[in-house]
Amino acid sequence: MLKKAANHYDTMSGGFFYFQQIQIIVKYGGFSTESPEFLLSLTYICYNETKTFSACRRAVYYLGAVMKSLHKTSLLVCVTILIFFGSVGVVAYWPAISQIIAMNHSPEEAQKFVDPFSYDPPLPSYVKDLNPVYKIQAELHTSEAKITGSMTLEFDNPKTPDVRLYIYDYLWNKMTVKSIRYKDKPLSFERGQSLVKLANPLGKELRGALTIEFENPVPRRGTRFGVKDDIWTLTTWYPMLGAQNQKGVWYDPPQRVDFGDPFVYHYGDYDVSFTSPQGYKWVSSWGRGQTKSIGGNKQQVHYQAKKLLNFGLVGSPLYHIETIQFAPNLTVDIASVDKGNIERIKTIAQSVFPTFIDMYGPLPYPNVAIAETSTGTTYAMEYANLAVFKRDMHYNNLIDHWLPHEVGHLWWYNSVATLESSHGWLDEGLVELGVSHYLQKRYGAQSATTLLDTYNRDVKRLQERYPNGKLDKPLQKFSTEEEFKLTWYSRGALLFDNLRRKIGDDAYKRFLQRVQQNYHGSVIGAEHLDQALGQTLQGEAKYFTLYTYSANKNGFGAVQLEPYITTIINNMSFYPSIPARVTHNTVYIPLRELGEKMGVAISWDDKKQMIRVKGNGREVFIKERERFAEVDGKRIDLGSPLIEIKERTMVPLSFFEKALGYETEYNQQQKTVKINTYPTIGKGQ
Repeated sequence: MLKKAANHYDTMSGGFFYFQQIQIIVKYGGFSTESPEFLLSLTYICYNETKTFSACRRAVYYLGAVMKSLHKTSLLVCVTILIFFGSVGVVAYWPAISQIIAMNHSPEEAQKFVDPFSYDPPLPSYVKDLNPVYKIQAELHTSEAKITGSMTLEFDNPKTPDVRLYIYDYLWNKMTVKSIRYKDKPLSFERGQSLVKLANPLGKELRGALTIEFENPVPRRGTRFGVKDDIWTLTTWYPMLGAQNQKGVWYDPPQRVDFGDPFVYHYGDYDVSFTSPQGYKWVSSWGRGQTKSIGGNKQQVHYQAKKLLNFGLVGSPLYHIETIQFAPNLTVDIASVDKGNIERIKTIAQSVFPTFIDMYGPLPYPNVAIAETSTGTTYAMEYANLAVFKRDMHYNNLIDHWLPHEVGHLWWYNSVATLESSHGWLDEGLVELGVSHYLQKRYGAQSATTLLDTYNRDVKRLQERYPNGKLDKPLQKFSTEEEFKLTWYSRGALLFDNLRRKIGDDAYKRFLQRVQQNYHGSVIGAEHLDQALGQTLQGEAKYFTLYTYSANKNGFGAVQLEPYITTIINNMSFYPSIPARVTHNTVYIPLRELGEKMGVAISWDDKKQMIRVKGNGREVFIKERERFAEVDGKRIDLGSPLIEIKERTMVPLSFFEKALGYETEYNQQQKTVKINTYPTIGKGQ
C-alpha cells in the first residue's frame, strides 16, 4: 500500500527512493509506520524543499527525537518542528498536512486513558454469531390456549449441509411447525425432539431468510411456559435458530432433567407484533412496546429489540404494572396482580439495582421487567431482560433472596451468557454471591456474613456426600438435585467470593465490569473469565480454569498470575501483542516483535536448524527451548531457556544483554524493563 501510494508522486524524480529512506528513519525515530499519508507528506516536503536527502534525514531524525521526548503527544507540535527544520515553503503544503493532523488527533485523545494491556482481543464466544433477525407476527388465542404465528428468520449462511432450529417445547405439549419456506419455495424438514433439521437452501448466498409458520399450545399449568390463574408466561414460545460452535458444528439441544435451565441460545434482533385480547397487560424482554387496538376486541403490541438472548412475555388482564427508573438509562417494569406486592417489589428493586449497577456496571439494555406469577408456578426464572418469580415467595421472606438472585441474572445469563447445561456455575455462582452484596448494602455486613456462612455449611455437606464432583459438571451428570444446588449455587458463590478476598474488592469489581464490557452478547466460560481477570491484574491469570475442574473435596487457592511487564525501548514504551512477563522468576520478552522493533534481523538458518539474530554488530544463533546462545562462535549461557507462549518464541531478558550487548534494566517494583540500543550518555565506553 505504501509503495502504491508513493508512486502517485509521479512528478517527484526518485521520489520512491526518498520515501523508502524516510520510512526507515521515521520507523526507528519513534513514529508509527501505519500512517502512509504522514510519511508521504514528509517525503514530498523534504524532496521539494531541501533537495538533499541528508538535510531531509536530519529534519526527520530531529523530529523523531522530539517525538520520543514528547511521547507522541501531538502531531501538530511535531509538524511545527518539521517546519522549523525545513523551510518556509512547507506552508504551501499545509492543507494536506492539516488533514493528517485531523485524522491522527482524535484517536490519540480517545486512547489517552486506555489500559495498554487491554488490546488483547476478547476470546470468541462459544456460539458463532450468525446475526439472526426475527420478524414475528403472532397471536395468543386465550380460549384455546394456543399461539399461532408466522415468522421470518434472517441469518448468515452457516455454510453447513443443514440448518437447524431449536424447538423448546414439552414432550407432552408439542409445538407444531406447519411449514418452512425459502423464497416462496416450500422446504421439507425433519422434526425431532427439541430440533428441526432441513437441508441448507442458501447455497452460495451469504445471507438468507426462512419463513416459518407455527402453532404452539400453551400448557394450562404453572410450568416455565404456561398459563395459571390467567397469568400467561410465554417463554421459548417460537422456533429459534440453532447455535454452532466456532468450528461451525451445531450444538445438540441438551437433554432436559427435572431441574436447571438446559437451553442453548443465540443472540439476535427482534421485531415482534403480538396480538392478544383487548385489555391484556404485558411486560416483555423489551419494555411495554407500542400498543394499538386492531378491532374485534383485540390489541396488538409491537416491539423492536436488539441483541437479545431470547424474547419472552408475561401478561394478564389482571396485572397492575408500575415503572421505575434507574440511572443512567434503565427502565424497570414491575407486574403483579396485587398492588401491595408491587410496593414490596419496588422496595427491593430500589436497593438491588443500584447495588448491581455499581458492582457490575450499567446494564446494556434500556428496558427490563420483573413479573410476579401465580402461586404454584415455577419457583423463579430468568429470561432475556425478565426476572420472573412466583407469588409464594412473599411467604417467609423468600423474595428477599430470590428476587435479587433473578435481578442478578439480568447481567449474568442475559447480558453475558454461558452454556447453561455445562457451565451453569458461572451465572448461578455470580448471582448467588450478588445476593450477599445486596444484603450487605441494604442490611449491613452481618446479614451478608450469615448468607456466606450458609454457603460454607453447604459446601462442607457437598464435600462429605459428593467429594469427587466438580463445578464444571454437566447438568445431566448430577446424581441428585441436592448435588446440583450445592455445587453450582453454594460452591459457585464461594468460588467468586474466594477470588474477591484474594484480589480485593476494588480489583474484583473491575474484573466483573471488564467481563461485562468484553463479553456482552457472548456465550462464555472459564477461559473467558481468566482472560478478563488477567487484563484486570495485568498479567496471564489462571483461576477459573483451575478450580472449576478441581474436585469438590479440594478448596480454592490463589490466582496463578504471571505479571505483565511494561517494555521500554530507548525511553519509549512499547506494547507487543504478546506482552513481556515474569515466568518462573525470569523476565521473558517476545523475540521477533521486540527485536524487529529495535531493528534486529531475525531469520531461520536451515543449515544449523537454529534461529539467526543479527543486530548491534553481532550474529547470534539460538535454539528453541535451550538456554545457550552462540554469539559470533562463542557459547553463552543465558541462565534460562527459551519458551513458547501462544506460538511466539520468548527469550529471557538476558538474551538482549548477554547475546546482543544492549543495556537492560528490570525494575521489579514498577514492573518495567528498559532496553537501550545505544550507549547511555555519559557512560564510559
